[in-house]
Amino acid sequence: MNYKIQPEVLVAPLSFDVLESIGIGNEVLILSSRSVEISFKLDKLFSRLSLNRKLHIYNHIRPDAPFKDLDIIIQEQKKNHLDYIIAIGGGSVIDAAKTLSISFEGIDYKDVFYKRAAPPVNKIPVLAIPTTAGTGAELSFGAIVYDNYNKIKGGLRGEVIQPNAVLIDARLHNSCPYKLKAEVGFDCLTHAVETYISKKSNSLVKIQSISCIKNIFKFLVPACKNNDIHSMEKIALSSALMGINLAYSSTCLPHRIQYSIGPLTQTSHAQGLIALYKGWLKYLLEIKLSELDQLSNDLSMTSIEFVEKIQTLKKVLDIDYSLTDLGVKLEQVADISKSVSGNVLADPSYLNTETLIKILKYSM
Repeated sequence: MNYKIQPEVLVAPLSFDVLESIGIGNEVLILSSRSVEISFKLDKLFSRLSLNRKLHIYNHIRPDAPFKDLDIIIQEQKKNHLDYIIAIGGGSVIDAAKTLSISFEGIDYKDVFYKRAAPPVNKIPVLAIPTTAGTGAELSFGAIVYDNYNKIKGGLRGEVIQPNAVLIDARLHNSCPYKLKAEVGFDCLTHAVETYISKKSNSLVKIQSISCIKNIFKFLVPACKNNDIHSMEKIALSSALMGINLAYSSTCLPHRIQYSIGPLTQTSHAQGLIALYKGWLKYLLEIKLSELDQLSNDLSMTSIEFVEKIQTLKKVLDIDYSLTDLGVKLEQVADISKSVSGNVLADPSYLNTETLIKILKYSM
């Protein structure tokens, strides 16, 4: 088992001195969330950085990082020599930066997306500064983006795509609206559960999953409801560790199905997962999946207690969505099941399309 953490991970407030210490070069592309720019007065930080370097700042990246948003930047920057990319935002902003990092090496990112080409060996270094705690994008080997032209959501994957450095500042996470913080925190939980259960899991992944799940159960509610900075930092660090889990294991059927649900319903990644966990966990209990029993046992619970604990968490956070709540109709289930792609076999519960249909119906 070859397991390594390469990026430098800093836990510190975002500041000029920290960015200078990383060595970001003279020409820097910055992708940021406009709301975070305003809340934390990042314009002052950017002004100071621009005194001795050239900055190219964009804040137009939409959820799921559509091709159209990426293409705007590539077209405008193709003649520049970028030394570094800084991503300050949620998973979509960070995944956009990771995609852009390999987009100036003579290989079209769309070819990598559709597996017509392998990722390039070289790239522009990336500093990821997450503002939401849950996606794990800051340390994973993948970048999830959306082909808005053909309405297909998928990912680019490879070690080269992992950011070169990560800065965790819990103040940025704590500034999120309550609902977003709760939903994305649940996304972090799904990464822990699925990377443990996946056929690609290993002993180190499982240990990190258990630690993360315990942290989510203990700290997500106070982080969301009380804006407790200590709790928020615990969730942020757990999210980063789940990025590593994603690099060395894989997600399961809820993620595969959500990639079809999101574009169909115009709902977020986390919202789709919250709804699908209703059906997926019910199905795992029904078939008495041994991996779920092992996970629950590591948490000193029965499988039923573990599933009930997740259900209670959703209710306490007021995010107990169903697919019906997201706008999915029963008559759409068959078509959705046919549109699911990716490595469904990584999920030990998968048998055939009927598995997907059952999960979808249980999630209504």
